[in-house]
Amino acid sequence: MLTLAEELYIADDLPILFDKALNSIVLSDVHIGYEEELAKKGVFLPHVQKKRFLDLYKRAVNIFSTKNIIINGDMKHIFEKLGRTEREELTEIFKFLKEDGANVMLVLGNHDNYITIVTDKYDNIQVTDELRTANRLYMHGHKEVSSLEKYVIIGHEHPRLSMRDRIGYARKMPCFLKVPRRDGGYIIVLPSLGLYQSGNDITLSHSSFLSPIMRKEAMLVRAKPFVIIESQGIMEFPELGVIADLIS
Repeated sequence: MLTLAEELYIADDLPILFDKALNSIVLSDVHIGYEEELAKKGVFLPHVQKKRFLDLYKRAVNIFSTKNIIINGDMKHIFEKLGRTEREELTEIFKFLKEDGANVMLVLGNHDNYITIVTDKYDNIQVTDELRTANRLYMHGHKEVSSLEKYVIIGHEHPRLSMRDRIGYARKMPCFLKVPRRDGGYIIVLPSLGLYQSGNDITLSHSSFLSPIMRKEAMLVRAKPFVIIESQGIMEFPELGVIADLIS
């Protein structure tokens, strides 16, 4: 188990954070319904997002010994409505979590329109725009906020580290990103849990990031990636300023 920050831990090859202070596992960007959205455009992908979520949830519960879960935005994918298959898969997931005894805090993301049609049926699910507690602020990352805490935990970016070898081959790896802020605090960026949300390359350019807080507050040269190597674990990499030549 690696310490990411104060009472924030990561383990194995999970794209999931453990907040010891809240005794909660934290994940982001599941994007249930992505396959349905692509099918409308004639692209037919295997339906794996639901199974991946449940498999990773079970592993995280086993490792961190808690059934408190914070979903930090974009549990669903389709913007303009609640899709038929999307609704069915969300219902199956939330029914399983209810029966498993899980307590769920859902922080709304920009894709989570109409999700309360499903969540309102479950008394173990709370829905909020942001979660503030102790020295933490959980938010999805797509909006401006009026004030910050020492640690701001976001999703939205789907971060990955792409490193090129001497012949130009790029290895693309999802990662957590620990980013110092100009005011002395930190931004913790969560990797996407969704299989098809493969990620956006981390760069030293503020304009390449989606989140207002990353564009305005991030000290990118000092940002440190914690890279997920499938079936091997999570590896702490040097700061981006040190490996700039490898990621450009």
